[in-house]
Amino acid sequence: MILTNARILTLDPRNTILDNGSVEVRADGTIGAVGPCKAAGTSQEGIDCHGRLLMPALINCHTHLYSTLARGLRIPGPAPKTFPQILQKVWWKFDRALTRDDVYYSALVGLIDSAKNGVGTVIDHHSSPKACAGSLDAIAQAFHKVGLRGALCYETSDRNGPRQTQDAIRENVRFLERSRGDTLLAGAFGLHAAFTLSDRTLRSCMEANQSLNAGFHIHVAEDSCDVGAVRRLRDAGILDQRTLAAHCVHISAADRRTIARLGVNVVHNPQSNCNNRVGTANLFELIRKDVLVGMGSDGYSPRMWDELKTALHLQARKPATAGTAFLNNRTIVKKVFGMEIGRIETGARADLVLIDYVPPTPMNGDNLFGHILFGISNAPVDSLMVNGAWVMKDKHCFNVDEQRIADRARVLAAKLFERIL
Repeated sequence: MILTNARILTLDPRNTILDNGSVEVRADGTIGAVGPCKAAGTSQEGIDCHGRLLMPALINCHTHLYSTLARGLRIPGPAPKTFPQILQKVWWKFDRALTRDDVYYSALVGLIDSAKNGVGTVIDHHSSPKACAGSLDAIAQAFHKVGLRGALCYETSDRNGPRQTQDAIRENVRFLERSRGDTLLAGAFGLHAAFTLSDRTLRSCMEANQSLNAGFHIHVAEDSCDVGAVRRLRDAGILDQRTLAAHCVHISAADRRTIARLGVNVVHNPQSNCNNRVGTANLFELIRKDVLVGMGSDGYSPRMWDELKTALHLQARKPATAGTAFLNNRTIVKKVFGMEIGRIETGARADLVLIDYVPPTPMNGDNLFGHILFGISNAPVDSLMVNGAWVMKDKHCFNVDEQRIADRARVLAAKLFERIL
């Protein structure tokens, strides 16, 4: 298959832009030839992009798909004032009420929303204590149904008692063993946060993961209640170059040096941090220490463009750091999946998004972020391809009945709200 007549934003090391280019999509889901339209052969099926912008699909490096069904949920009583109160009054009540059907449909809706916003890869962090066993399989089924790429884990925590701690460890191990060889899915070993994990549980997770050699995915110092997390996790052996450490807001200069020395991957979640009033990560100091910082949504929104804009405003004195974190997502997912994702170049995975954007002013590698922030990010997503297969065409998801899924999710959410309230 050859995509022709496209304005191509490659996001290669030179930010090459082809005003009228073609991209070959090979049968194995990788990108072949990239160049001016005339450079591509004519022996394969050609698809006219009608001058739309073709660029790599977006990446979300940390989210919670289960939170999709929380839209519109109102917990009675005074609003929580602190982050621990938000967890106890809202999210820990919510995840304990989830059924397997809730897990599946929340993932379906969240992935459809992601696709419609141009996101091709989602790294999820899941929790459903009363429906733990097999929950990652339900999410995996949703990924395959919609057609997105994903990395999954189950949130291990001591907050629900020793039995559910062991259930969480088993679910991580089971899915990590099961997901090997899956072309679209990868796994991580999920941990909640240091302040809900005992030293004993951290040791148990290290032992369970020893033969699997998976990376850990954990919230780190999101709030001041988790100060000291970096030291504890370092001492437990949790932190290394495979670890995804979400947030890292309340960390010290010594913590940043530790994270840098161990090669930990930090995921910045700007909108969620603002919503929970926990502060914001110091991207400049992290990046200055050569920490690989990426970007996620933490379940706040499927629109990664909005995360970029929020990060830019929060880092107003050093705005370039927001763009660096946004683009670093492709380096993080390469560590997770072991393949090149997030560039349009020969050999990379064909994860591509077609956007209804015709630049009204000159666009080149030097002024690209101006177009992204004030034009591309506001333009409709027309089509999405992941691993060389269409996920969305003409603004509709290709593989699912969106209306039927929304109708079923609404019924499930009503019952879920009743159980919580």
